[in-house]
Amino acid sequence: MSGQPKTLLIISGGIEAADAARRAKEMGLNVVVSDRDPEAPGFAFADSCLIADVYGASETAAAAERYSRKIRKIDGVLCVAADAPVTAATVAQRLRLPGLPLHVAELACDKLAMKKCFLSAGVAVPWFAEVRTPQELQRIAVERGRDLVIKPVDSRGSRGVQRVAKVEDLAAAFLLARSHSPSERVMVEQYLEGPQVSTESIVTGGRCFTPGFSDRNYEYLERYAPFFIENGGDLPSHLPADIQAKTRDLVARAAAAMGVTDGTVKGDIVIHKGEPYVIELAARLSGGFFCTREIPLNTGVDFIGAAIKIALGMCVSPEDLEPRHAIPVIQRYVFPDAGTVIAVQGAEAARAVPGIAEVVITAKPGDIIAPAGDKRPSGAMVLATGASRAMALAAANEALALIRIDTRAERQNEHKKA
Repeated sequence: MSGQPKTLLIISGGIEAADAARRAKEMGLNVVVSDRDPEAPGFAFADSCLIADVYGASETAAAAERYSRKIRKIDGVLCVAADAPVTAATVAQRLRLPGLPLHVAELACDKLAMKKCFLSAGVAVPWFAEVRTPQELQRIAVERGRDLVIKPVDSRGSRGVQRVAKVEDLAAAFLLARSHSPSERVMVEQYLEGPQVSTESIVTGGRCFTPGFSDRNYEYLERYAPFFIENGGDLPSHLPADIQAKTRDLVARAAAAMGVTDGTVKGDIVIHKGEPYVIELAARLSGGFFCTREIPLNTGVDFIGAAIKIALGMCVSPEDLEPRHAIPVIQRYVFPDAGTVIAVQGAEAARAVPGIAEVVITAKPGDIIAPAGDKRPSGAMVLATGASRAMALAAANEALALIRIDTRAERQNEHKKA
């Protein structure tokens, strides 16, 4: 980049967003990171820091406006690993920056409105309905069977999402889902059997490119039922080429239906009886290091670099979004027993395992690992590559076996080990 360095605001300073700040620095940009946590990891790569709530759209926009007016003009805004597209859109609107229109960002955060939008546009989605009371949930379960998913209409991630067939108390499931909804709205949708994939796409000039395509790993689906606890993913996908092509086309049509012409979209897709269906489409960059580490390792595509350019209103060449190779990548998590973390060991030994590209330890002594529920109770992540999927998986498993996160149960004075 030539001339005066541009300034990029990254919303979220979490550990998964820190890679974006690092990449922006490598690109020669001035980097501003916004987060309410003064100890946010992303601040280590920032030229300037804004202390503001990632999910507080007005608060962040006001802080960004002050910074842009008094210190240095902000040229672009990017939301990374946080479900806060409304915050990014509010900043973009206030500062007249490239970005999603506010109504598109709001649509992306309302699962019910999003599904209605897809349905009217002919984008395949599971059957769905709003649920206003526990009694209504009971009635739907009788009429349609219990193979349903109940979820908050406007929560973040998997919070409050439950598989109804694995729930004993429907009223309690309804109340849990509602407790995670800021607007106290709940919906159900049909649970469709079949493999699920995560997609990561760049939309530029109305064209959608999807270099990120990962098979989601739900090996612990029964263990953590009724909650959906994902244990990483596998790249490249094992799905047949024609199914992958159908999925990419579905994601492109879904992004267009929502009104995304320039930006990023993260898709959660299920393949049911050979056909893809959209579970959700988020108008942001995903977490879990998918876009910052997995896609570059797997394809050679600088996905986060392209997303940064889009956020700054710059052009991205289609050639830059085409995969250069298909190196197997495996991501897996460490799930400690519930309790207070008292020791973390084995990280360096795990990093030394051949094929290990990354080990990220998120648990530290004193942290509380909650019982498994609607949020992934992980304490570490490993990323492995290899000449084959089997080799990458073997490396990941070897590294996982070396990581020990000792916890003390809250009600028992004994050590638990994972």
